[in-house]
Amino acid sequence: MALPLSFAKDGFLPADKLRKRPRVMIVSDGDDNTGKTEFILSAPGPGIVLCLDRGYDAMLDNPNPPPTRRDDFAFKVFQAPKATQHSASQQGIAAYGAVWSSFYGAFRAALDNTDARTVAIDGDADSWELQRLAEHGKLTGVYPETKFTDVYAARRVMINRAWDSGKIIISTNRVGNEYRVIRDKDGHVVMDEKNQPKKEKTGEKTRQGYPDANYLYQVQIRHLFAPSSYNQTLKKQIPMRWGLRILKCKANMELVGTELWGAECNFASLVELIYPQYSLADWGY
Repeated sequence: MALPLSFAKDGFLPADKLRKRPRVMIVSDGDDNTGKTEFILSAPGPGIVLCLDRGYDAMLDNPNPPPTRRDDFAFKVFQAPKATQHSASQQGIAAYGAVWSSFYGAFRAALDNTDARTVAIDGDADSWELQRLAEHGKLTGVYPETKFTDVYAARRVMINRAWDSGKIIISTNRVGNEYRVIRDKDGHVVMDEKNQPKKEKTGEKTRQGYPDANYLYQVQIRHLFAPSSYNQTLKKQIPMRWGLRILKCKANMELVGTELWGAECNFASLVELIYPQYSLADWGY
């Protein structure tokens, strides 16, 4: 059905005119050596990778890279200082701030670069820590909680800027132990000696980094690794494999829990599954 001409006159466009090509923002996580950086390099190029994760060396030294690894990606490495490297004084905050400004300036330049199809942050949990250090000089003991308002808002602006670029955006994150609050037999929260809720490990892993990513990224995935094993039924050795699991998919929530392994563990296979209406040429392959 055709829209009234008055809509276009006032600047309102139909959905098919909102963008020239598909875009997606993917947040990924996983343990060490689960293929996070290799997944980035399977996305359409030319691409730019901002590295805060020190694990890229192992990827580059792999003598048998997957056939999906592209050679049209450029890298910029940032040695992000840790929370104990500087004090929480004004001088320390300024030192953290200088590194953050350098990183964020490079990120904005990558988004503004018209030649770049994909922009990735490899080690985004570290960028979130760096942003908080540049604001407060420390990661814990910041009170009251309202002091977090500005840095959270600035991170949302950063992610929205990435979306507005129209590019493919990928951010990788490490995982840590998931904890839950301990409750007594009556359901009351158990408090520790500091009057804080006691917690225990759930046995599961959870993504580290910016906690509100759930609301801002279209796709969330977890990278997986299965070591070599012997199959007793088949009487054969099963080689090691890399895979990914879809944790969230706004376009099709029925795909949550779907896993892609081996030759299907790459960007092209993922978007073909999630967005069958687009060809790989639409994505830039």
